[in-house]
Amino acid sequence: MVVNDITQKIGKFLKDSNVNLSELSRKAGIPYNLLYASVWDKNRERDLRANELMSICVVFEINPMDFIDNSDSGEEG
Repeated sequence: MVVNDITQKIGKFLKDSNVNLSELSRKAGIPYNLLYASVWDKNRERDLRANELMSICVVFEINPMDFIDNSDSGEEG
């Protein structure tokens, strides 16, 4: 599923970047417990919502499309 893949990629990005989840929560305006459940807690498997993804991308000044694998779209290019 594309959404799950994006959530996993964001989680990997945050871990690789050694992001402080509390600080990200404050800057992005996303409650800590939702962020944790989405990107670090493997048991809950909550996907990020679109607005949460956008808030994270704004904080890091990155393009959300960087987390989308074009091969997942099913479109031929």
